Amino acid sequence: MKVYRPEIDGLRAISVIAVILYHAEFTVAGHTLLRGGYIGVDVFFVISGFLISQILLTEIESTGRIDFLKFYARRARRILPALFAVIFATIPFAYYLLLPSELLDYANSIGSTLLFGSNIYFYFTAAQYGEPNTLLKPFLHTWSLSVEEQFYIGFPLLLLITRRYLKSRFLPCVLLVASLSFVLCVVTVRYDQQQAFYSPLTRAWELLAGALLAYHEVWRGRVRPRPLLAAAGLVLVVGSLILFRKDTVHPGVLTVIPVIGTCLVLAFAGQQDGVGRLLASRPAALTGLISYSLYLWHYPVFAFLRLTSLNFNNGDKFLAIAATVLVAVVSFVVIEKPLRHTRKSRALWITLGSSAATITAAVVSAISMAGFPHRLDQIYPPLAQTNEARLESTFLSLNNNIQAAKPIIFIVGDSHARNWSIALKNYIDTDRYQVVAVSYLNCMVEIKNDIVRAPSRASIYDKYCIPFEKFINDKSLLSRTKAIFLTSLRPFEYTVNPFRFELLSWMKSHSDDARIFVFGNYFQLDELHSCLGLMFQRRSDASICLREATYPPANQPLEQLPFFPSDLAFTYVDIVKLHCDYDKEKCLTSSRGVPFITDWNHLTAEFLTTLIGDILEKRTADLRGDGLLDFLVPPHARQSERTASSQPNAGRTSSASP
Repeated sequence: MKVYRPEIDGLRAISVIAVILYHAEFTVAGHTLLRGGYIGVDVFFVISGFLISQILLTEIESTGRIDFLKFYARRARRILPALFAVIFATIPFAYYLLLPSELLDYANSIGSTLLFGSNIYFYFTAAQYGEPNTLLKPFLHTWSLSVEEQFYIGFPLLLLITRRYLKSRFLPCVLLVASLSFVLCVVTVRYDQQQAFYSPLTRAWELLAGALLAYHEVWRGRVRPRPLLAAAGLVLVVGSLILFRKDTVHPGVLTVIPVIGTCLVLAFAGQQDGVGRLLASRPAALTGLISYSLYLWHYPVFAFLRLTSLNFNNGDKFLAIAATVLVAVVSFVVIEKPLRHTRKSRALWITLGSSAATITAAVVSAISMAGFPHRLDQIYPPLAQTNEARLESTFLSLNNNIQAAKPIIFIVGDSHARNWSIALKNYIDTDRYQVVAVSYLNCMVEIKNDIVRAPSRASIYDKYCIPFEKFINDKSLLSRTKAIFLTSLRPFEYTVNPFRFELLSWMKSHSDDARIFVFGNYFQLDELHSCLGLMFQRRSDASICLREATYPPANQPLEQLPFFPSDLAFTYVDIVKLHCDYDKEKCLTSSRGVPFITDWNHLTAEFLTTLIGDILEKRTADLRGDGLLDFLVPPHARQSERTASSQPNAGRTSSASP
């Protein structure tokens, strides 16, 4: 007969509290609390491996078989009612708050969760766990449920195979599988940390650590409680939660520390010693009992509150935790506990089946309708969306038909290079210059032996990296380059692509003494908010994005920024100062129905075209002094040229006297 161990619920309580505090990101004096709270999930894995293995091993020892129907029915009772409740509760919020692309991602994440594969989905959609943008994905946390569910499928099969075909050599088989999983984890994390994080193959060893402990207890009996070892285990767990950081390689070799700590607590904590009494205390045990509901509810509560709060401060975080506790308790009392233990099996399965069908229909509807884009029509007219999409699609064709011997203007940069290139080409004197526009978006750039190598981080970025490497290494282009324009996110601050100024120096060394221009950024939001999202949630125009913009600060001392290239001669083009001198009342927010940004930082091509034209018209003298007008033509001058060229016998007039 299974004996209830409240200290295990206490350990669950520590785990779920750690995870919630980690996702809350409380800050005190500029420091984020409990930056290693993500280790709570690893503790959950060990506990789950221990408890599930204990159930299966006990059953196969007493009956010689596994009743799969009964086993999966118990798992469904445990997992599905609360999960379905969270899904149903979040659907209205998702519809009214999420943009079409976000709603599509939300629907896909729910669908993959129902298929026990959200960890695989999030890996292939490049969801970088722990990054700011993933805090807005309401169901990102279900990746761990999927890993456990995949374990529920694989482990019973392993157990049966070892019993039937390997003469019950369970222990060596599990040790072998766990060892292979651990080695795979350590190797994989070196080249693809996200794969190591999400893959069940690199996480299996954590669950199997619990399984090995369960095997010992089932066949040998539970060991005598040892307070010192239990205390040591708790120290390892809590120490990991406190000392691990965002940059700690995880999962990996160091993950062994909390895994061993959890095993020590499970093995040696007893209700008569200090650790056991602490973990079995009523507050800890009760928190552990509702830990599943707490875990399920906290992430969507946090995500939607972050979406609707322009400044998610500590007060908002306390509110989010209070709301999580409230709905988790109600969910546990009203849904999770009653349905888990109900004897009305027929009614339960009808309820679960109809719920799954309804959720599936909602998911299919959202996916087939591409996230219901008509919801944006009032704030972002369809015609404006179509025109902007058409403009942005022209980037990859900008380098077609490069003319031989013509002087070159290189436009180079990260993801910002796309729309900047499209807009700048409208004003470059194409009678005199040929434009070459390249982006190193997600390219691993390295300059070695006078050659630039730029393999892509993923195949989807080949369309940028292959042309980038091709054109940047073309010495015939570089030798006739007269100007290099850098368009980058926060060029003197952004820690990604730190090679950018080394690249510019290398290009200049191969050029015809090219002038270098570094373009500053326009107004930007923080990473947790998109302009289109704010417009949609507030039913407002783009002026709300300008009001809430936090970057760039006026008169920022560039020389003090970490990546300022003091050894490189360049001209900085401060577009905000040139356009409206940082007076938000005078700054443009849209052009022809297109907002200045749709995400948190990338200027739209339509808006950039208008903005650059406005600056060229109004600040001609400043730009001439900076030398930029040697390469760009103001709109009125371009129009005059076009008008003159349309007249019979028209041509350029000479400035020389007759």
